[in-house]
Amino acid sequence: MWNLASFTPPNRRPTILFYLYGECSAYITTLVHGKSDPEHYALIDEFFRPYYSLLPNFSVENPACKPKAILSSAWQKDELSGYGSYSNFQVGIKEADRDVEAMRHGVPERRLWFAGEHTAPFEECGTAAGAYLSGETVASRILEVYGMKPAAPLT
Repeated sequence: MWNLASFTPPNRRPTILFYLYGECSAYITTLVHGKSDPEHYALIDEFFRPYYSLLPNFSVENPACKPKAILSSAWQKDELSGYGSYSNFQVGIKEADRDVEAMRHGVPERRLWFAGEHTAPFEECGTAAGAYLSGETVASRILEVYGMKPAAPLT
C-alpha cells in the first residue's frame, strides 16, 4: 500500500495505491470483470475498506474519508500485458536499485528498450506518472539512436 499524499510536490495526491499479485490479484480482477462503474466501486470498496479504515483519523461518518473514485487494472485479462506481467523483487534482495537501473538501460545495442512504471525515476516507481515519464525517456533515446528529433520537446 502506498500513500501518495506523502510524496513531495508536484507528485503529492490524496491517493492510496494497493499492489496485489497472485491469487488475490486474480480474485479482484475476476470480481469486477464486466461490472458497471457503480458495481465496480462498491465491490472494490467493500474489499479494501477493512484496510484503509485503519488509517489514522478515519471515520466512517466523515464524507472526506469516503473514496471519491476507485480504479483497478484488468491486466490479468489482457493478453497484450502478458495476462498480468509485472516486475517484482524478491524479499531480502540486496541492491535492487541496480536491477531497476539495468532495466532502465535496456539493451540498446540489440534495439531492446524497456519503459513502464518499473523503469521510472525512483520517486515515481510504481505509478502511472512514472510509466509515462519512462516512456518519454525511452522515446527520446530511440529517436537519438536513429538520428531523429522529436516533433515537440518531450517533458
